[in-house]
Amino acid sequence: MKMILPLALCAALPCAAQDDPSMSLICAGSNPGWTLNMSPDSVTFSYLYNVDLEIALETRPQNDIWPRAYTLMGRGSSAILLVEPNMCAGGILTARVLTQRADEPILLTGCCTRTNR
Repeated sequence: MKMILPLALCAALPCAAQDDPSMSLICAGSNPGWTLNMSPDSVTFSYLYNVDLEIALETRPQNDIWPRAYTLMGRGSSAILLVEPNMCAGGILTARVLTQRADEPILLTGCCTRTNR
């Protein structure tokens, strides 16, 4: 038997439309400065230079919807974007980017906002 959630329950609980795994994000950080624009179809990451990446994998905890980890891959570049809610001011998502320059690992911090693309 197929169950349908009533709208009132959907407002009280995280529903698919509210927590879409293929959400679009605009992320940025400073000291050092970086930006990352992510849509379901593409990712542009700017730190030292601009690179185009693709979402290779999205990972969530087994029994929760947050945090989310996005493995991003491109030609000669890669990064992992970790996002979780309410750590930045105003309910904006906290962002951490793990990447590297040659053999030097780099951890960048900042914030993301959701967009409707």
